[in-house]
Amino acid sequence: MKIKGKVVAETNIETVVIPRPSGPIVFKAQAVLDHKDFESLCPVPQPPGVLKPGGKKGFDYDDANYLDAQEKYAKRKFAWLVLQSLKATEGLEWETVDLGNPDTWLNYEQELRDSKFNETEIVYIVRAVLTANSLDEDKIESARQSFLAGQLAQVSE
Repeated sequence: MKIKGKVVAETNIETVVIPRPSGPIVFKAQAVLDHKDFESLCPVPQPPGVLKPGGKKGFDYDDANYLDAQEKYAKRKFAWLVLQSLKATEGLEWETVDLGNPDTWLNYEQELRDSKFNETEIVYIVRAVLTANSLDEDKIESARQSFLAGQLAQVSE
């Protein structure tokens, strides 16, 4: 795709710099464009079928196992997004997280804690992931103002 002859081919990247006495630690979070890997590793949980009065088939959306599976699915999806987004961080290696094993994905938070990142720093890292993967009103407004300033400059010339 092109807009005004320019190919649109870049994704959002957010950078978080965490200060440390030995030098800053830089995390990069990049927008995740494809969720197929997640979907293949973690299919959406399905509620159990039930037979309702009159022989009508339905689903039990209140089943405790189904609700637990839904919660587990949501947590894994978020963890997967964090991990995929942070792949943009140069040299980042996880010790207890295996990107091919959903049972390990939630370990990313504990690994950050074990690496001496405090809660506030972890929040900044996760916020960068969320910002890279969504639209932010401040950024939209900044882009709008930049665009309008450029339009005004063209009119002035």
